Amino acid sequence: MKRVYLDYAATAPLRREVWEAMEAELGHCYNPASAHTPGRQAHRCLEQSRGLMADLLCCGRSEISFTGGGTQSDNLAILGFVRAHPGRPVRVLVSAIEHQACLASANRAGVEGASVMSIPADGTGTVDLDWLERALATSTRADGGAAVPTLISVMWANNEIGVVQPIDAIVELAERYGALVHTDAVQAWGKVEVDLTQTPVDLLSASSHKLGGPVGIGLLYCRRGVELEPLSYGGGQERSMWPGTQNPLGAVGFARAAALAVEERPANETRWNGLRRRLEDRVLARIDGARIHGHGAPARLPHIASVGIPGCDPGALLVSLDLDGVAASGGSACSSGGHAGSSVLEAIGAHNHDPYATVRFSFGHCTEEHDVDRAADSLIGAARRFARLTV
Repeated sequence: MKRVYLDYAATAPLRREVWEAMEAELGHCYNPASAHTPGRQAHRCLEQSRGLMADLLCCGRSEISFTGGGTQSDNLAILGFVRAHPGRPVRVLVSAIEHQACLASANRAGVEGASVMSIPADGTGTVDLDWLERALATSTRADGGAAVPTLISVMWANNEIGVVQPIDAIVELAERYGALVHTDAVQAWGKVEVDLTQTPVDLLSASSHKLGGPVGIGLLYCRRGVELEPLSYGGGQERSMWPGTQNPLGAVGFARAAALAVEERPANETRWNGLRRRLEDRVLARIDGARIHGHGAPARLPHIASVGIPGCDPGALLVSLDLDGVAASGGSACSSGGHAGSSVLEAIGAHNHDPYATVRFSFGHCTEEHDVDRAADSLIGAARRFARLTV
């Protein structure tokens, strides 16, 4: 029985084109900081990849720092901002629906003396812009500048329920009140348009393995002039933002995966939207009381469907799917505990209802209609079996 993989939001399997690009550079696995010929060849691979990333994001190559992944980029953006202002009051406004990498960084920032506030979201999973403007207005000088250095951290699109946030409006508010904006674009890049000339955030995090690239490398875009304090110390690699021996082979794979994702995005966006609607309509029509998390939001990622099923144990539901050969998840792969462990579902009020098991299906470049149909039918069958057991 061929397995159906619908957990691309956790990790997209390494693409063949990425493997080939990395394989072609296997002879250049040297230290890019070395002055000899092999080192210079490795440096060339690294910098060509950085230049491609800058072109894809529409920014300067000096504004791109490679990191160990999306979590490390989020940590560096938030804590690096706070620690760049020693002895001064700083504020961090972080949305309640962030990835744990941002929430944990914000919590740590609070321990270190920052004033941390949680931006609420409505029932669709969209952040409350009116609340954000009121929070910014309470600490604004008469000349329009921020009374204290302020960072707003809102993800471009949510990794669990797929809701796309109003980043353009958030940037406008930040500019009006003198704040900076960090966005976690780990799920968004390659799925929706991300152009830093059109949406000029100050800090942006991205990750390779969400795009079909290798695990263990990410990037942080830091707009020229924004000050961050490194979180680790050593050499001056990556403008001192991520010191240590660099990973040119990983950068090559990351750049190839990102280029493919951006190139294929328009066609994939249309196809994934159709697959998502197909799965959701099938489930809603055949499971009484099923709900779609994020339904009604102004915009959603095309490749994520978060389905709530009443009266089911989330762990048992996922095991049943797995035994049927369908790989899905209960939410973020970086958090355990399924529905009960989801701060995102808590933030949008999903926990106010009767117990629901949540299953997140997420699509990739290989996903076809028959995969979605099989996953939906497996979920429907499992939900009906569990419903009979609980009667």
